[in-house]
Amino acid sequence: MADIQEIYSILLARGYQDQLFSDLPGQRRKESRETKAVCPVCNKDNFSYSRDKPLWRCWSCGDGGDWISYLEQRKGYTFQRALADLAEKAGVEISPHIQEGYKAYVRKADILEEAQAYFSKTLDQTGSQVFDYLTNRGYSAEEIYGMELGEHKDRKALQDHLKKAGYTDQEIRDSGLLTIGEDWPLTLLWKDQAGRAIGMAGRAISPEVEPKYKYSAGLQKDKGLVGFSSVRGSPEVIVVEGVLDALLLNYKGLKSVSLGGTNISVDQLKALETAGTKELLLALDMDQPGQKATEKMIRDLKTSSLRAYVVSLPTGYKDPDELIRARRVEVFQEALETAERSSSWMAKRIASRHDTETARGMDQALEEAGDYLSDIKDSLETKDFMASLQQATGLSREDLDSRLLEVSRTASARRAQSILENNLRDIQQKASQGDIPGAEADLSRLLDQVRLTRGVRLPEPYLMEDLTGDLNTTSPALLSGYSWLDKTAKIPVGALTIIGGRPGHGKTTLQLNLLIRMLRAYPDKRFYLFSYEEAKKALATKIIMILAGVEIQRDTNYGAYIHYLKEKRGTNKKIDLAIQEYEEITSAGRLLVSDDMYRAEDLTVVLETLGRQGETGAVFIDYLQKIPVQRPQSQRYMDIKLISELMLRQAVSQDIPIILGAQLSRASGGGAEPTLADLREGGDIEQDANLVLSLYTQAIDELQEKASGQRGIPATVETKVSVLKNRAGGAGLYQKMNFNMPIYTITEKEI
Repeated sequence: MADIQEIYSILLARGYQDQLFSDLPGQRRKESRETKAVCPVCNKDNFSYSRDKPLWRCWSCGDGGDWISYLEQRKGYTFQRALADLAEKAGVEISPHIQEGYKAYVRKADILEEAQAYFSKTLDQTGSQVFDYLTNRGYSAEEIYGMELGEHKDRKALQDHLKKAGYTDQEIRDSGLLTIGEDWPLTLLWKDQAGRAIGMAGRAISPEVEPKYKYSAGLQKDKGLVGFSSVRGSPEVIVVEGVLDALLLNYKGLKSVSLGGTNISVDQLKALETAGTKELLLALDMDQPGQKATEKMIRDLKTSSLRAYVVSLPTGYKDPDELIRARRVEVFQEALETAERSSSWMAKRIASRHDTETARGMDQALEEAGDYLSDIKDSLETKDFMASLQQATGLSREDLDSRLLEVSRTASARRAQSILENNLRDIQQKASQGDIPGAEADLSRLLDQVRLTRGVRLPEPYLMEDLTGDLNTTSPALLSGYSWLDKTAKIPVGALTIIGGRPGHGKTTLQLNLLIRMLRAYPDKRFYLFSYEEAKKALATKIIMILAGVEIQRDTNYGAYIHYLKEKRGTNKKIDLAIQEYEEITSAGRLLVSDDMYRAEDLTVVLETLGRQGETGAVFIDYLQKIPVQRPQSQRYMDIKLISELMLRQAVSQDIPIILGAQLSRASGGGAEPTLADLREGGDIEQDANLVLSLYTQAIDELQEKASGQRGIPATVETKVSVLKNRAGGAGLYQKMNFNMPIYTITEKEI
């Protein structure tokens, strides 16, 4: 019988590691006997596995281990299944004990799945209590059968069926099925993260039967999730209370799980993280217990890498199941699109349960807020929480910071006092008994504990030495090169700027003009342009046109521009100077133009790599809706939300401005100027951005409405650039500008 090390040796000799990790993107072999790749969980280019040892590690996630742990953590296998799988690959047998354990696990899953298949056949439309119950609740026949439910009518008939299928009486008893009686006729399976059944739930359909659910004996609900097999690989998952809610949502194509209650366990969190989940949309019941459960779940999630959003249902609907059964799926989808970040929701909830109009109530709210804030590990979450708390309390940011600091100090002192009171007596006793080294060691540990009470992540005094240091390392807001914009809304550093416009209205042109003006204003910085719409040669043409201020090639075939430039160089001074300037900024590495179709997750890796090469001035991306993602969702708004958040995290972590183009729908046209609401199809983009600009060119809009193309439009038209959002102030302002379409320039114009 082979042990684990023998199995590893056999597989290493066969090069099995390349097969095991074959699905990881971005693989390249290094001289140090390891292979690097992109981590499937955090999407960082920092995953490695050994070529001569059964070991792996992600240096960004911090996870690592041997092959069995990889199959457990990243594939959702049980230990027994992982070992059995590797043994099979190696062509050896493992110890009888492990074999029997794995066989028992598989056998139990088989019995449960066979029983549910039998129950599914008994759920028919003729004489079915369960079918009548569900149709009376508003479910269609298609939904009932699509949700993979079953009906338990007769325990004796079930036993007879299972024995005919080859299962013994002992195996049937060990499965736990017999604990579910006919009083709980509606049945469904409970599955683990590997997708195998670990138990069954029976639901009562009569209000007189208590409890509502009866579970198979031995079922550990916190080890599994209802609907889990449907959400593997989905970065965004809806969390609901009711098991029927989860099954119905999955049938409707909305990735969802039920916890079987209102608490989320460590195992369930790990299962979701392992399955590739990044975000949880908490759609628990809207009653008071459901809201309390939402709050508790948010607090529990702070120990995980998962980001949480809170879904608020329209008034009059208790849960998603009730809303969808009312044939209002689109309303629920709208609720998903407007889900609120958990940090923002928590700030408002904390403030709402205290009378902040009184000094005592305000102190209580701030103390609770400080406790919650101390456990937040994400800088964006902290930022969002503080912004919402400021709004909810009505305090200025300076006053809020000061009062939170005072609350933090008071709470810290209280915790330190408690620690000292509980431990000093034992240390004194140890010293009095002559154990001086032991007393000293305990005292040292005690002092460390006291110091940790000061580790609350709250604002601290901003001293002159802090300011001096930050002035040397942090860039101020960048000038755009447009005088009116620089007076009202400079380009924020460490934040997102959105430039929105309808097709053909000039959003790309404005980005290019901003890029050139900023290149000239900041000769010591590097600028990057990532285009998902145009080739590099087309962009180079436009940039040279803008630099020259003259038309180079009106032909839309940009492939011919190189020949044109070769022929005309030396004949036009403006073009020659523009070409010279373009060559200088590109050869010096100050401008990188890319037309590679990077996925959003890969783009973050590229930006991190480029950031290490030198001072980044700004990153321009054209445009949001064109950026692909690694695992597209059925609802595009989910992808957009992910893209927006990934870009925001890059801006914050690298302290750089990211200027992101966003296309507004033509449907919002009809002569109306764009508003901030036109960005809402983009998930949280209007929340993520510090600065949002929009372009509106009425002449183009009018001709597009007439479906006449752009014929008849003069070379230069008036465009209106508006500040739709500005966290630094000045929102609502606008400037009329000249848009010269042949040479791709947007210049200022007097109002």
